[in-house]
Formats: sequence, C-alpha cells, structure tokens
Amino acid sequence: MNRLFAAYLLLSAVALAGPHRPSTWPLLAALHIGVAAWLLTRPALPAARPTAHRALRALGAAYPLLLMPLLYAELPLLNQSLYGGYYFDDTIIRWERALFGSEPARELADRVPSLAFSESVLAAYVSYYLIIYGPPVLIAWKREDAALRAAVFALALVFFAHYLFFVWLPVEGPRYRFESPVPLEARGPVYALAHTLLEAGSSRGAAFPSSHVGVSVVATMICWRWLRPLAPFVAILTLGLAIGAVYGGFHYGVDAIAGALFGAVLGWIAPSLQRRLERPAAPA
Repeated sequence: MNRLFAAYLLLSAVALAGPHRPSTWPLLAALHIGVAAWLLTRPALPAARPTAHRALRALGAAYPLLLMPLLYAELPLLNQSLYGGYYFDDTIIRWERALFGSEPARELADRVPSLAFSESVLAAYVSYYLIIYGPPVLIAWKREDAALRAAVFALALVFFAHYLFFVWLPVEGPRYRFESPVPLEARGPVYALAHTLLEAGSSRGAAFPSSHVGVSVVATMICWRWLRPLAPFVAILTLGLAIGAVYGGFHYGVDAIAGALFGAVLGWIAPSLQRRLERPAAPA
C-alpha cells in the first residue's frame, strides 16, 4: 500500500512543474516527495503491525481511505497548474454525441420527470460514501486483516488512477457547464441533499472518468469476494448511482461508462498488482 501511495504522490507532483503552478508549489512538491520517501522507507505504519491493537491495525491498514478527501481537494490546484483553468469538456461532449446521438446529462431528466425516480437514483448517488467505507468497516469488524488490506488496496488503486486522470485530463462535467436538468417537479429533499454535498466538497476537473462509478464498481467486487450476501445490494446501489450521476447532471454519460469499465479493470488487476508490490525489494 505504501508503495502504491508513494507512486501516486510522485506522479501527481509532476503537475507542479506546469506553467501555471501556484507560488506555493515548492512547499507542495516537498510535501509530496517527502511523504513518498517516508512511505517507501517504512514497510508498514506502526498501527498496522501485527503487535498493534486490532482497532489500530484496522486504522493503519485503511489510512489511505481516510486521506482521500484531502487528496481530492488538492486536485483543482494540480490540474490548474498544468492547464490554467482549461478543461476538456468539449472533447467529452463530442464523444457523448458520437456514442449516444444526444446528451443524456441534459436530456435524461426531462424524459423521466418523476419525483419518485429522481429521489431514488439520487439517493443511490448520495450513498456513495456508505459504499466506500461500509465494506472495509465490515471486513475489519470480521477481523480479517488480509482481506482488509486487499480491499483497501483495491479501493486506493481505483481512487489514485481516477485522480491522475483528473490531474492530467481535467473535465468539469455538466454541473459546471449547464443548469440543473432535473425539472422542478422532480426535485425533492434528496435532490437538495445531493447538491448541498457537491457544493461543499466537489473538485473542479474531476468528472472523467466518474470516480463515483469506478469506486462503486470496485466496492461491489470487494463485496462479492468477502461480503457475498451484501453484494447484490451494493450492485443495485452502484447501478442507481451511475444513473443518478447522469440524471442529476453531475456527470456526462461517457463519464459513467468509462468509470464503470475503468473500475472493473482495476478491480480485476488489483490482487495481482498487490502481490507484486508486496514482494521484498531485491538487494542492491
């Protein structure tokens, strides 16, 4: 996990060499490089070692997931360092029209102006945070340390991969480009909650591929492997989340499809990549 985290920190730090980097870039670069170096010289955090208390071991294993909101908040600064506020939405919209012959993020809600449907798919969209943190908490509760490390690794891998897209190919998403497509009669309390959460914590340029969808797909795969009775429920939430992301005008349809495919591929390769990174380094 430390090696994966360090790789992300170093790859994302390269953006700070961009022509629009902020005046604080030396400090940010030093933080990225310094933390990466520290992670690479420590085989495990003290809290994750077998001698630690069970709760501390779980926290030590899951620490990347606790830091994801901080890394997410940093993304606009990194992509703006490279592009100075330019986003690739026009390209994504062309893909959208080529694939669908329309723009689902602007038209789907008008085709289904139902309060019940709107609230249902947006509730699934808001359940994203439960989808992220629920499976690792349940696995930790079952005292399955190896499964917890594997689950966290898979989730961190899909997060980091999406975040690198957001740094190097930033896309604003329809929420920044257009008015909300959801008609007034389909706006209920869940609609208001979704918008409140996005206003409080969304990062500009983090639309393609949809990390909401990609991470949820990986969470479904984790449940299928270690929490089988829960897997159908999480799969339904993931499907509703993907529809809600487009219905609510938060993501382009292409974002959701790319996120699902990206998540499925990363979830599939995560176990083998984890085994490879866990091998001891060859002696010099």
